[in-house]
Amino acid sequence: MIFNPRGLPWTVGLSFGWTVVLALFSGGALFLALGLYLAYWVRTRRGRSAAFWCYVTTTVLVILMLVPKTFPVPYMEAIETGGLVLLVATPLVLRAEIISLYRRSHGVSLKINPLLTVLFSSVYLNRHILDLPITPSATITPQEPKPAGSSASSREG
Repeated sequence: MIFNPRGLPWTVGLSFGWTVVLALFSGGALFLALGLYLAYWVRTRRGRSAAFWCYVTTTVLVILMLVPKTFPVPYMEAIETGGLVLLVATPLVLRAEIISLYRRSHGVSLKINPLLTVLFSSVYLNRHILDLPITPSATITPQEPKPAGSSASSREG
């Protein structure tokens, strides 16, 4: 089961201390894996998620950064710089999407510290997902972008 019966990520039940310990022992890989999982959860609830694609891109860039120096990759400095920027920015994008999800679903304004989000990444965000019932993903349809002229025509009529 990918989510618990209430529609929340199953990781919300893990204590903050254990997730930090697991993240440290995994060499930081848990930060990316958990972030990707939480971004997927947001994507299933909202129908879209920029954080999901940011985490996918970050994961690919981190894998490229781990390639041994004996296997030359063109533009490695640019890849490393982009990967480091995304490592800092992606949790902030996920933070904004989680806040938006709870504001739309329940009218709750989550207080999630941006500095602690940067320092502890997805482990910190995992602790701030409230145990409120979220609409099951089966009942959510992806949101279609509105045509550019639809808002102007509604004002005229």
